[in-house]
Amino acid sequence: MSPITIVIAEEEKARRATCQRILTADRGIRVIAEAGTAAETLATARLAPRILLVDSKIALGHHLVPMFRRASPKTRVIVLTGQNSGPALLDALAQGAHGVLNRRLLRALLIKAIRRVAEGESWVPRKMIPKVMESLKSLPANDEPVHARPRGSHLSP
Repeated sequence: MSPITIVIAEEEKARRATCQRILTADRGIRVIAEAGTAAETLATARLAPRILLVDSKIALGHHLVPMFRRASPKTRVIVLTGQNSGPALLDALAQGAHGVLNRRLLRALLIKAIRRVAEGESWVPRKMIPKVMESLKSLPANDEPVHARPRGSHLSP
């Protein structure tokens, strides 16, 4: 099995180094690039990493997640943050992030979060789930369940 390729995009060198130390301890993960700014991060999209690990300031301050995902559609994005909930984190998910992880939990959960997101799952702090569910209520409702219309049906509701 090929290793999970990662780009670490973090403004602070010390935080990048922390992520690097944690990730290099796992043989199934390979860091292929690091970035400290939004422009540097976007430049790494050509590498098509499996996971982009990105600081919330870089991701949200520059609307980087949708731009990166357009440039590298198969890359899954995990946003690193200093909080467990809040509108900024919902914004990250709305922009297309696949996960959100609090930096204080890096040592305990970073590798687990990366593996889950790489497998196609999402990673969201438990405290955020009620807010995510609440935000879904604001989406436009569709009166007809998806399974109620036969396949190939072109009937309008």
